[in-house]
Amino acid sequence: MAQADQTVQNATFPTVRADINNNLAALFTDSSGATAPTVTVAFQDWIDTSGANPLWKKRNAANNAWITIGTIIGSTIAFEGASTLPSQSGNSGKFLTTNGTAASWAALAQNDVQTFLTSGTWVKPSSGTFAFVRIWGGGGSGGRQVLAGGGGGGACNEGLYKLADMPATCTVTVGAGGAGRSTDGGGSTGGTSSFSGTGITTLFAFGGNGGGSTSSTGGISGGVGGGNLAANGVGTGSMFTGGSSGGGSTDGGNSSFGGAGGGGEVSNNGTDGGNAYAGGGGGGGGGGGGGSGGTSLFGGNGSAGSNGGSAAGSVPGGGSGGSDATTGAGGDGKVEVFVW
Repeated sequence: MAQADQTVQNATFPTVRADINNNLAALFTDSSGATAPTVTVAFQDWIDTSGANPLWKKRNAANNAWITIGTIIGSTIAFEGASTLPSQSGNSGKFLTTNGTAASWAALAQNDVQTFLTSGTWVKPSSGTFAFVRIWGGGGSGGRQVLAGGGGGGACNEGLYKLADMPATCTVTVGAGGAGRSTDGGGSTGGTSSFSGTGITTLFAFGGNGGGSTSSTGGISGGVGGGNLAANGVGTGSMFTGGSSGGGSTDGGNSSFGGAGGGGEVSNNGTDGGNAYAGGGGGGGGGGGGGSGGTSLFGGNGSAGSNGGSAAGSVPGGGSGGSDATTGAGGDGKVEVFVW
């Protein structure tokens, strides 16, 4: 701790050196001490050590008063004033808000959550600021035959609305998963889901395509994942378009918000369904041991292909696997509406 008059005296060595060192010590310690420095300048710092916890103070622009910035408590500083950040202790996961005078922490609480597994009507709650809507289309079902491809996953779509701009009710359509096959033939396409209302942009999420089927020994395509319902080339996909169908020895294409492609089948060996981030996973190709179903982080998983029948795809939007026997249905779509 040190204080000085901020002036190097005109004197001889070693007095000048001592004076320089004193001024440097005052500078480096922010003029710390139990009493205020006798010589002050505008915006000068002073650490007031007179109390149990030191106070960090700064001289005002007029150089006629000290402003307390904060209290030094161990290795932390508790800042003063309504314009500074409030204490973070015990406030994990909360957000910073203000009443126009003072800042404070508040918990992010959902005012309303409505989930639809079948079509219905969304009713706007009486309070809230924003509505976040997430929807999935239905997954496609796998084809049935000696060689059969898995169904593509349903797409996922999201929208954020200002609650004040939304009508009192909105129409919710939940696309069903493509029907399973009990006779030979290609799988069925999943239904399209939507969220619509007067004065707002309608959200759509397309269903995944059904897997192909044939009795030949050539490569059989799995269903293209929901999205723009167009393949981007065998085994590929992109963020919003559906993953392409698997074919031959190629697995179903991966995607992000589009559904993943279903696995293909060749020479009695099924390939795996594609994976997705939010859309549904693709179903595995049938034949032999069958290809594995694709997985999804937020959507439903695809079911595996097999000899002897395949299971249904998971909700929401998972494609079902191909098989030489009865195939399961694609996973139904889903609509979720969160209001804050």
